[in-house]
Amino acid sequence: MSRNELRVNSVDIKIIHLHQQDIGVFVKEEMGSLVLIDAKDSPEMFLLSTLFKYCHDTDDVIYLQRESTENADLFIFNGAVTPLNRKYVKEIKSTLKCSTLKERIDLTIVSSENEAFWDKWGSWKYEKQLRIVTSKDVVLLNSSRLGLELLTHSCAHLASSFAGHNHFDWYSTSNSPELIIRNIARND
Repeated sequence: MSRNELRVNSVDIKIIHLHQQDIGVFVKEEMGSLVLIDAKDSPEMFLLSTLFKYCHDTDDVIYLQRESTENADLFIFNGAVTPLNRKYVKEIKSTLKCSTLKERIDLTIVSSENEAFWDKWGSWKYEKQLRIVTSKDVVLLNSSRLGLELLTHSCAHLASSFAGHNHFDWYSTSNSPELIIRNIARND
């Protein structure tokens, strides 16, 4: 993958720019407030898990660009380190079109679920760790480190268990991973 370093309004931002179609992950906004992140199958779900882990470890911004007007662009970031808003997103998108400086990075794809994570999981710890702002064209997924950790393990679980999605429970909120991430090949 390639990583661009951009300067937007005197803020240096490191960004991984990927096309949704190339990686088999598609993002849709529904009903004005919900976002659905659909991965084709388990390999794509493991890649999505790896991207969340990478964002957690580096604080880089992940930008998944849409190819279709039916989908929405997705920006994944740690808002405490790199606060983004719609104005910054617009500038990032226009700056990326002209950007040629790219650094190549190698990622080791997550290939299994770390089940030990669920032994120490506590709903109170992961409450309100995701803040999602949606529109028809762009989705901002602002997550804390804990939220990125939860997303990483949720995606790995969906890939390893061959489940299509996690089921709702009484801890679920409108920003819960079980609402937004689906393995569409396995969805029942």
